[in-house]
Amino acid sequence: MTGSNLAGLIAQMRERQPQLVDLATHISLTVSVDRAFLRKARLRFLPRTTAGLEADLWFSPLVDAAGSQVLILDPEAAELLRENLAQHSPALLQEVRDFTVEEHASAPLVVRLYEELLWSGFSSVEATDRHVTRHAARVLETVSGEGVPPVVADDMGRWALHYASRLPTHLLSRDDVWRIQVASCERLGLELPEDPAERPTTVTTQARARVQHDMAVGVEAQSDGIVLSRPPTSGARILHARGTMHKVRIDAQSSLAHRVEPIRLDLLDGQSMHLPFTVVQRISPEGNLLMSLSHPGTALAIAVADYTGTSRDAAHCAVLLSDGSIVLHGGDGSESGRIPVQGARTTRSGMELSPDGTEVSYVQDGIRQYHPLRPSTGTERWRDDRAEPLPDGPPTALQATARDVDVVVRATADGRILATSATLPGRPTTLDIGQAPWEVTSLAVSADGRWAAAVGNDSLLLELPIVPGGRPRETRVHFCANQIFAVGDEGWVIAGSGGPVELSTEDGRGYRVMPDIEPPTDADGLPMWSRCCVLAETPIAQMDAVASIPGVDCLVVQLIRVTAQEQTEFTHRLAAAHRRGVRVVVGIDLASSQADAVDAVRTWLEQDVDGLLLSGTVGTPAVVLDDVRHLLDGYDDRLLVGTSALPADRRSAFHVVPASALLSTLGFAMRSRGVGGGASEQAMSQLRYEIGDTFSASPREAQRGTSFQWALDLPPALPQALRMLAASILLALPGCPVLPGSMLLEVVADGLPLRSLLELRRNHLALSRGDCRVLDAGPSQVLAVARGHGDDQVLCLVNVGHIQTTAEFGPGQLGPTARLQDLLGGSVITVPDRSPLTLPMAAGSVRWFRRLAQ
Repeated sequence: MTGSNLAGLIAQMRERQPQLVDLATHISLTVSVDRAFLRKARLRFLPRTTAGLEADLWFSPLVDAAGSQVLILDPEAAELLRENLAQHSPALLQEVRDFTVEEHASAPLVVRLYEELLWSGFSSVEATDRHVTRHAARVLETVSGEGVPPVVADDMGRWALHYASRLPTHLLSRDDVWRIQVASCERLGLELPEDPAERPTTVTTQARARVQHDMAVGVEAQSDGIVLSRPPTSGARILHARGTMHKVRIDAQSSLAHRVEPIRLDLLDGQSMHLPFTVVQRISPEGNLLMSLSHPGTALAIAVADYTGTSRDAAHCAVLLSDGSIVLHGGDGSESGRIPVQGARTTRSGMELSPDGTEVSYVQDGIRQYHPLRPSTGTERWRDDRAEPLPDGPPTALQATARDVDVVVRATADGRILATSATLPGRPTTLDIGQAPWEVTSLAVSADGRWAAAVGNDSLLLELPIVPGGRPRETRVHFCANQIFAVGDEGWVIAGSGGPVELSTEDGRGYRVMPDIEPPTDADGLPMWSRCCVLAETPIAQMDAVASIPGVDCLVVQLIRVTAQEQTEFTHRLAAAHRRGVRVVVGIDLASSQADAVDAVRTWLEQDVDGLLLSGTVGTPAVVLDDVRHLLDGYDDRLLVGTSALPADRRSAFHVVPASALLSTLGFAMRSRGVGGGASEQAMSQLRYEIGDTFSASPREAQRGTSFQWALDLPPALPQALRMLAASILLALPGCPVLPGSMLLEVVADGLPLRSLLELRRNHLALSRGDCRVLDAGPSQVLAVARGHGDDQVLCLVNVGHIQTTAEFGPGQLGPTARLQDLLGGSVITVPDRSPLTLPMAAGSVRWFRRLAQ
């Protein structure tokens, strides 16, 4: 009902039922009227009336909602009644106000605060503004959970939303009242109401931030996409996003997508969400990437044409989505059109694309339909004259045929690939051209019949020569490939699922989730989770705090001479760390328990610890270490770490061993940073050599048949500032950095954002799986390390010196890189083609860059 209609209704009711209107007026300064309040208001202001008046009001058109115990007046009607009372009887208005305050002295806080807001409109403009601001701030503080338990804040949020629509228009238009609604919705995981004032988004964003906290979310890269979980599932990588206990919002986008189209995900507490991606890429005969596109979800079918242009009259690729719609793409991956579904129950299958890309066909309701993309002179959209039923019967054997010559290639169940040809004089009709490492899921033959390509549900593209003279080629793609098509330029189109995914949170944090395309290998039983993980040393009392730091993969807790109480506390904190997805390695001293070392190790393993750090190994018989390792191998995914005193001949028993020579050189370089006479330059030169030698493709230890990863402890006796700088260097290197948890808990200056580096290391496979190359960055005081894993390329720079300088890279030195993204600042730098790239480096500063593709 409009305001004018309500005013007319009230006027009519005042003539016929004046006492009823008066009673409604006397309760108009509250938002919720129970039976007791209504009875007291009638007896106070209309003592000569009967209880029947209460019933008349309960069911009158002035009431918006009424239950068995409570009624709520229509908000617009209540506003008109209040305004009329203020205009004609200010003294009575004050009396009604005093009565309401007295009767609701013990009412819920939100009721009293909202009544204060209703009353605020009857003072001067300046006083009203101060009044509303003060009381709105109190409501917002309570909804935000400031100084109150979460259950109280939740309850306040529910009441705030319940009463919000009952406020007068002049209050609803205020930013502080809108913030209350936003914070309440965010806290309870509800969608926002429509904003009547169309405020700037910053107002809403700031209000939501009031009730948000860092929430742990698990993310796993699977073959077809990612899985997000709250709380994090066991073994999941942990990311942190701002949100509430009810909901966390994350935007996801495939890094292989053809356009920026993030998907908003609302992850609820206790929920696990699977997000698959369909990927299509075209590569040239030389293996260069020419086109890439991705769609969220699992596609029902993919069709490819020889056409590689970008006209809307033809398509290079067609993707049949799960909802039945068909998306058309040009040769550069851009979307050129869509064929929508034709009804809620429409299903499509058998999609094909003509070789020139001008016509799409598919089977719908058992009939093949043809859809031309070029403008037609006819008036009909669909041409059914060539319709044909979908063929029945079992699918044909896995084989592919060359387009221009008589060559057929087929794959056997054991992965053998055979080519049959009538155009190879003097040779057998059928040739065994190669062996795939898996069961082939898709085959293709180049148009000229010279090459066959196969994929098999992993990241490998296998190309095999059919004619003599060629050599097999293997190409790694960054997704799980299960379909292969030949195109007219002798290249291939590969389709599949998964691939790297970019995740971004509402507070601006970004994460890159990449599937590990390397085939899993058993490197002397090394647990896969431990590959180049960060180990944070911590006492039992700080386990919870250190485990909550983004980027911490594993805690190292020394359990030598612990009390029974500490043992109990550790058990509880171990379970809490596992719930966060953080592993725990315990340190024990073999020197004090050699006689029963195996029993001591078994005791901890049975308590579900994830590994052991063994000290006291000097003088320990080799047979004891062998027995410990043998026992540990009997448990799944357990890690064995050695300390700096580990003899070289005992390393074969451990998964992680100290990089003593490198760490000694790093400590010398840190302490020599201010020394003149070339000592600092010599120390940095030695550090570069040790990094290159330690992490070369074939280190000396690997040549001797020993497989492990390096433990990277901080060099001893370094001042605090140099410890931070040394830690940032260790985080840029392969291996397992071992950092003090107390250091990670400290607030670090902007120049050395250690915790940001820690989280970035977890977000980039290049930093935990990639190779390591030391680059020449110009000044000797600048250490430059390039890390790479597939298309994830990271450049790590640190200025070890105590003066400002500039890192410089010559043209082409960074490879085919067009841009660098500052991983700490977010800015993007264009790399010049023919002139050096210069990057300023403050004294003792660290800069990490992600190398963006051209």
